[in-house]
Amino acid sequence: MKPPSRRRLVAGILALLGIGYLTQIALWEPRAVVGASPDDGYVRVPGVIHVHTTHSDGGGTTEEVIAAARAAGLQFLALTDHNNLDAKTVEGYQGGVLVMVGTEISTNAGHVVGLGIPDPTYRFSGDVADALADVRDGGGVAFAAHPLSPRADFQWTGWDQPGPWGMELLNGDSQWRAAGWLRLLRTGALYGINSRYALLASLTSPDETLRRWDALLQERAVAGIVGADAHSRVPVRKETAVRFPSYGALFALARNYVLLDARLSGTAARDSAAILAALARGRSYVGVDALAPAGGFWFTAETPRGRFTMGDTVAAGPGISLRAGGALPAGATIRLLRDGQAMAEVAGPLAQENVGPGVYRTEVRVPGWDLPWILSNPIYVFDDATAAHRQARAAWTSEAAAPPPAVIFETFASATTAWTPGSDPTSLVNQPIVDPSGGEDGKGAGRLSFRLSAPTAAQPHTFCALVDWTHRDLTGRDGLVFKIRANGEYRIWVQVRDENPASADDKTEWWFASVKTARDWRTVAVPFARLRSINPKTDGRLDLDKVRALVFVLDRGAIKPGTEGTIWLDDVGVY
Repeated sequence: MKPPSRRRLVAGILALLGIGYLTQIALWEPRAVVGASPDDGYVRVPGVIHVHTTHSDGGGTTEEVIAAARAAGLQFLALTDHNNLDAKTVEGYQGGVLVMVGTEISTNAGHVVGLGIPDPTYRFSGDVADALADVRDGGGVAFAAHPLSPRADFQWTGWDQPGPWGMELLNGDSQWRAAGWLRLLRTGALYGINSRYALLASLTSPDETLRRWDALLQERAVAGIVGADAHSRVPVRKETAVRFPSYGALFALARNYVLLDARLSGTAARDSAAILAALARGRSYVGVDALAPAGGFWFTAETPRGRFTMGDTVAAGPGISLRAGGALPAGATIRLLRDGQAMAEVAGPLAQENVGPGVYRTEVRVPGWDLPWILSNPIYVFDDATAAHRQARAAWTSEAAAPPPAVIFETFASATTAWTPGSDPTSLVNQPIVDPSGGEDGKGAGRLSFRLSAPTAAQPHTFCALVDWTHRDLTGRDGLVFKIRANGEYRIWVQVRDENPASADDKTEWWFASVKTARDWRTVAVPFARLRSINPKTDGRLDLDKVRALVFVLDRGAIKPGTEGTIWLDDVGVY
């Protein structure tokens, strides 16, 4: 009998090694945890935020997503389809899972996850200041989504935007994009053997995002979350997609653990408000549950005035100690950071005595893995003056008073000859467009009484407008100023059209911004510097000496088709 050839021998050895490796992967499970359960008095509520359904570009229906959340043991789920809240019909408790419906708003400075807001009658404008104002006005909570995405047009550039918005520290989409093809190929190959391990092995440490977070934390409190960015859909061709990875696998990967004073009551409105308040405050932490069950972590400050936890601000003074620990995997290390710099790192429970002013947060890491298992929100230690200054920096800014007009073009005191109505053949603008007593002073006002039709194949673009075709030289002026009110809350486009021979739109380029209406009169200023253009033939500038039209227009990018209402305008001019 001939001995086996060297090639066959090597192939056999490799096959055995491969079988051994795949067996090891198939048998891999999240690490067990040991240690005392938290005794800080808070109830931990696990949930997933930033999930897409078939209401935008997700692969699963709301029913399928909710079923996956229930199977994964989530207690809350935040659906955030792109630029809409169409899933509001499923909001509330669904089979034991509290479903909250928010949205992911696309803006000119990145994406904003907005939670806890009603479904508006208007459409989101695409402007970052508008988006944050819409979340604020709706009583909601805002987070910058995938802030340092490898995809440039997904990156957050609104770092100087005012308000108490938070940010995603981990994001599923960013992790996939940062993983690289080799990791993704391995993930795809191993997914059918052990989906949890395959997805976990594709994750990388968010070090750059954490550095950016630490920089922001020096100015104000910034709540951090994990955004699943779950789609369960990978496009292959224009009309074809693969359902990968499953919602269930993604929901088992990483979660937000919210700390509440009491267990969920079962009343949706009350429980949603409690969860959103905790998320906004930063009374939560991120846990990578695919690595080990993360529900047993705690991080507190012990002071002569009592005990505090993540998201709290503690008055600086003597006798403040920081503690961290809980049910952890064997060999886990807890790192304490002060103002973004490592202060201590220990195995097992952490105790840091007599700490001074600063921003303190923790990371828990497990041997053999690059990314943190736990990312806590900070505890803030500051004197009263510093704490008040930081709180002021985190506040929403009030809208500045509009400057007085330098020139008023139209008072609508009587029938106007400059302004004309416009609409597509299926929509309606009612005549007359001057309301003789509709102004703030009881005198005349312009009136846009409209009904916007839904687009069809025969009429793909629907609109309702008031237009002034007067040619003007506005050199030296800073912006438009006008009075506006409506019978409801809408968004309306304000356009300045200038001459651009390369444009297909009547040789004009449309520069625009969005204004939100209210039921009471208010004076609004729209700086020319704020206007933007999406014309592919843009010449890059608004030529104020060649203004060809002023337009107030509603279309499906401003309000929902089928909407009807009335908007009044007065004292249109420039400053």
